[in-house]
Amino acid sequence: MGLRERKKQQTRLTLLEIAKTLFSEMEYEEVKIDEIADRAMISQKTFFNYFSSKAVLLEELLLNWLEEMNIWAYETDLELSLKSAIVPPNLDQIQEWIINHRHILKMIMQHTDLLDSIYSAEDGKQDKNTLFPVEYRKPRLERVKKAQEQGIIRADLTPDLVCDLYDYLRIDIVQFWLSLPDEKATPAEYKKRYNQMLDVLLRGLAP
Repeated sequence: MGLRERKKQQTRLTLLEIAKTLFSEMEYEEVKIDEIADRAMISQKTFFNYFSSKAVLLEELLLNWLEEMNIWAYETDLELSLKSAIVPPNLDQIQEWIINHRHILKMIMQHTDLLDSIYSAEDGKQDKNTLFPVEYRKPRLERVKKAQEQGIIRADLTPDLVCDLYDYLRIDIVQFWLSLPDEKATPAEYKKRYNQMLDVLLRGLAP
């Protein structure tokens, strides 16, 4: 990566860090692009070279974090079980991030459609962000295929469908938890609902 590209990457990361701070402390309407640009010491015009809108910047906070958390590709040698074939090995870390960033995730749900845009279009064309691009999904697909070959997961479902079921259900659990009043949206409530969902799903996927 050349010096120019490194500077662009650093500016993008700086904008994301500033946005994370402001979105954590303020409501969506209170966060202003000009303040983000001022803190990054760039012009508003330069800001729009990186993000087309405030909503896209908000989406990128989650997408950037998901990219960092996707360790599936480095954990494919884990011993296979019904659960480990589907659930990321760093589940606790993922859940803690969700719990600690409830305020930002609520804004993402309310002001973008990112949580409804789970996968890329089948034809490979996409004009908006998606939570789980092909490279994110591939390692889990490979693990599901291996688990089916070993008789761990029922073989009458395609690996794609198995992954679909888990991803749509876990996002649904997050959205439901985000919709709860703050006094009811406790960490214990989120984890309880996730575990209930996972228990039902795994029983349905057993041979």
